[in-house]
Amino acid sequence: MINLRNITPLASSAAMLPGHELRFNIPGLVGIEPSSASVEPVNREMDAFDKSHVVHGTLYKLSERDFETICSTEGVPFAYTLHRCRVVPYIGDGKKAGEECLQKLLGSDGDTRANLQSLDEVGIPAFTLRAARKEWRSSKDTPPSQSYLNVLIRGAVEFQMDCDYVAMLKNIKPGKTLIGNGLAEQSLKWAEQRQRKL
Repeated sequence: MINLRNITPLASSAAMLPGHELRFNIPGLVGIEPSSASVEPVNREMDAFDKSHVVHGTLYKLSERDFETICSTEGVPFAYTLHRCRVVPYIGDGKKAGEECLQKLLGSDGDTRANLQSLDEVGIPAFTLRAARKEWRSSKDTPPSQSYLNVLIRGAVEFQMDCDYVAMLKNIKPGKTLIGNGLAEQSLKWAEQRQRKL
């Protein structure tokens, strides 16, 4: 993200977002990059604190200029819309850090209403990106390229995200591409080379 978007975060941390799921519902280029990811809230009837309804990712603190750069390069408001949420920074790194963070948030009582109140107290206000069009939000996911998945996995490993979440990413079946495994990794390599030259 940093190299691709040419930004300089003020701070960054692995974090988790309860009550949401990782989706591949942003249409891409058929045969090249079939789809892109978004983060979508789960239905209210679903358990927001179920392990499968938690997205792990990187929380960036950005300058106003870098935030505007992210929005414009990610396609806000055409492909994505900004979604206000509350995220919880990890406790520790890797292994079971995300699970330990979730358990601390949940406590032992299992009271979902109290858990939501706890999230309001300890969660950090943030934005994530969700599908801009309502029909994309309700449509079936399109598997992304292996290259796109590799970029997600690389980021998760570099930020020492929970091992179960990394394993989940590794188990996503990629979509079919006509050109190699997709272009996401190559785009990242070009951006990294450009940064090294600066």
